Amino acid sequence: MADVPSISRRKALAAVGATTIGSGSYVAGIRSADSVPDRLAGRDCAPSPLATNPADWPFPRHDRANTGHAPARAGPDQLERTWEQEWPVGHLSELKSLVVAGGIVVALLVADPESMLVGLSLAEGRVLWRRSARDASYGRVCAASGVAFVEGEIPNSSAQFTARSLSDGATLWTKSFSSQVPQTLAGGRLLTVDRSPDRTRDDAHFSVTAYDGRTGVKCWRTIHEGRPRDIAVADGRVILPMRDYGVLSLSPASGDQQWRSDAGGDTVAVIDGQVISQRFPGEMRALSLSDGSTNWHVQSEHFLEDGTSAGGTQYARPGFEVGAVTSEAVIYMLEVYSDYPRRLQARDIETGELLWDVGPEPTPVKFHGYSRPVVVGEDVFAVRYARREGNMNPPDALLQLDAASGTELNRITFSADERVYSPVVADNTLIVPTEERLLTYM
Repeated sequence: MADVPSISRRKALAAVGATTIGSGSYVAGIRSADSVPDRLAGRDCAPSPLATNPADWPFPRHDRANTGHAPARAGPDQLERTWEQEWPVGHLSELKSLVVAGGIVVALLVADPESMLVGLSLAEGRVLWRRSARDASYGRVCAASGVAFVEGEIPNSSAQFTARSLSDGATLWTKSFSSQVPQTLAGGRLLTVDRSPDRTRDDAHFSVTAYDGRTGVKCWRTIHEGRPRDIAVADGRVILPMRDYGVLSLSPASGDQQWRSDAGGDTVAVIDGQVISQRFPGEMRALSLSDGSTNWHVQSEHFLEDGTSAGGTQYARPGFEVGAVTSEAVIYMLEVYSDYPRRLQARDIETGELLWDVGPEPTPVKFHGYSRPVVVGEDVFAVRYARREGNMNPPDALLQLDAASGTELNRITFSADERVYSPVVADNTLIVPTEERLLTYM
């Protein structure tokens, strides 16, 4: 879908209408959508589609379906450095979220002395705007149609969620919920999860609430049994995985249940009518998107006999950290819970059979791991991390692999003391964040 140009705060408010501007109280000069009930303020839910561009990276895992797979045209033709920009904060503790839409990079930074939401120009790296965040530890960002949807507490207010203009960071509307589960978009609705739907410590149920993405008006709210950990949208279904309550499919228009699987999960991605679900420790399933039935199931093996070291320490089975799904393969980082190295692997999307395996020999090391892999066209990108006993640690390196075979095609090595985060791509540009700066390659 073609991307809708970024909109200014003035134009966004004008599009919402005079009723939105004139009713309710304000948070730091901006109306809170929680301040007056929609039914009393005369506001209606009338969502219109929120467009995204496949050549952008508007969600943490590229798209609403969590595929982690961008088209080839989103990535660079060559890996030549174009610009770099230091983060406009003090000490960076964590890069919580990084998305790209409409030529703007939006980063949510956990930093000392103050966390920050930052908008930068993709073309040149210039900081366009910045907004303070009181606590970004559980924050997330997604973007569409010129709007960034941000979970992160606003200083000196009760607001924990904000819809902001991508062009200048101005607040369009706010809410007070904090879900600690990613938000997503479906049919112009912002879908949010609340694990305590009755403001109690009820861990057996959760609510899903849909808001008009442009105005913050509530559209519907439903309560279900379970405790979701992730969310994905594809082909008229909202998919929520729950460890002990199965994987749940809901209607994005009403929140009504469509089906619930027998087996639970921790995270999900959707591709070609299949839901790829992983569950700790060491389980991965492919479910039918139409009814939740299991198509195939794999379980990882221990690198240690019975998962126990010579010293008696017991380890969980290696876990599947799914990074990307394509029409051919599930590509993931095998997270090994022991002194054995993590690996990059791919499995056939139709059968679950292992296609390729990348990593050092399975012998004990101090540490060797990878970031969650992403796919751009026919290439896999992942960051390799390594630590050695008694020697200088190797620097982090960005690897480019062939998605069909796992063969290494290229690598970029960084400074030995600089931690590198997983990259994203947009508009023929590879964007690589580190703990100190943002770098781009074309």
